[in-house]
Amino acid sequence: MKKKDDKPAALDHALYEVEMLVHALLALCRPDISPRDGSGWLEVFATHARNLNEFFAPKDFGGAYMKPSHFVAWTHSYVFDTDLARRASAQVSHLTYDRERPEEKTSWPFERHFKSLREPALVFLKEVRQQESLMAYHANRMRTEALLEVLPKLRFEGDPA
Repeated sequence: MKKKDDKPAALDHALYEVEMLVHALLALCRPDISPRDGSGWLEVFATHARNLNEFFAPKDFGGAYMKPSHFVAWTHSYVFDTDLARRASAQVSHLTYDRERPEEKTSWPFERHFKSLREPALVFLKEVRQQESLMAYHANRMRTEALLEVLPKLRFEGDPA
């Protein structure tokens, strides 16, 4: 079977992207995180945020890229974040001259990026949860349910209770 035709196994990878986005966000919010660990977790967050940004985007990145519509009927409106894509690629994933010097470092808007990806992730997870053929693979059901539990609970300073 072609990998593209094995939707339950492909979903395993989509779930991993959401799990790692959450895991990296929680690590970055630790008050005692060292600068070196912070840099590493920033890279993890940026990579998975970029991947999910592409996943949910209405534009087509090519036949090998997964899209929500490969799994479920997808009508959710998502606006591709070009700044996230550019910055994650140019300053994290690729060795470019666009990287900031130590004295130029600007903070990443983790909260904004996370919040923009949370809603489409929740919509996607709720939809795939209804597809028994997708849930029967490996630990897809358990992981989907865990993400549906944790994503809405993540709050930031200033969020309503």
